[in-house]
Amino acid sequence: MAMAREVWFHLVDGDGKEHSANFVDLQDNASVARFRKAVFAVVSRALPANAIESDLTVFATTNGVKQKLEEDSPIGARGGSETDALIVEVPQQRVAPRAVAPVAESIALPSTTALNEPEKYAEECISLTEWAIDAAHEIPLIWKFMSSLGGCTSNGKIFWRLEDKQVVSILVDGWFRESTPGNINVRANKKSILMGSPGIGKSTLLCVMAFYLVFKHKKNVLVYRRLTEFEQENCLLYMGYEDGKVVQFAVQRCKAPNAINIYEMLIREQGISNVWLLLDGFRYQDIPEGVQTFKMLATSQQVNLKSQELY
Repeated sequence: MAMAREVWFHLVDGDGKEHSANFVDLQDNASVARFRKAVFAVVSRALPANAIESDLTVFATTNGVKQKLEEDSPIGARGGSETDALIVEVPQQRVAPRAVAPVAESIALPSTTALNEPEKYAEECISLTEWAIDAAHEIPLIWKFMSSLGGCTSNGKIFWRLEDKQVVSILVDGWFRESTPGNINVRANKKSILMGSPGIGKSTLLCVMAFYLVFKHKKNVLVYRRLTEFEQENCLLYMGYEDGKVVQFAVQRCKAPNAINIYEMLIREQGISNVWLLLDGFRYQDIPEGVQTFKMLATSQQVNLKSQELY
């Protein structure tokens, strides 16, 4: 019985511009023709109106040499990763006056839904900076919401330590304190990185901070989590405002190209300064290029903090 797998590809427009990698799910024994059909379904909105499926040409690259694949050829093991992605070209004669849009534009943003009982979520996090130390604070709604998105505490409570309070104070000061002639905010406009050993609560703190930013400071927040536990996969969460109401969407099994596309679309809609990106669980040196403009990173890996962009 054939098994389904991801087949990666790069779309190349008529001007030779290569766009972000993407993938389609196909059976192991799928042909090039079936692959092309699946790709066209994904990217058709990004192509000129007169483009048809047969316009797309599929190539494989072996040792730097590009080879056209015939329609009845099997895909085989090709396209098994982003580095081994197949090339799908749109011919010059089919390109509209403007260049073909990036693949990101062919993928719609997930639909948002209103967050139920937002006032109760606000009660759980809005006074975060004032929480008493050496005490357990209850966050049952946040805990339940995050339970299918990598988790956030094991019991709906978070024990607040002095270290946690100090971290939050530094973050909030760097993000929101206005500089004055006699008191310059040296942390303003820098990326924040929270480092520490596994299991000390970095991810939980990041999740609570996401809700705090939404409800206290009215920010639109995108959280992308790299999950490494058994049977867990990367996931993405967005919370923001539409017509004054808090809305959200979540994406399970969210590969980096999809997360990058979603982030880029949110930026185009709202502006980069209006989308706060929080990353969880990534090694700093392995952060995908399209999500490097983050506000906060929680990681167990050491990071060289000599950069003037970090604190």
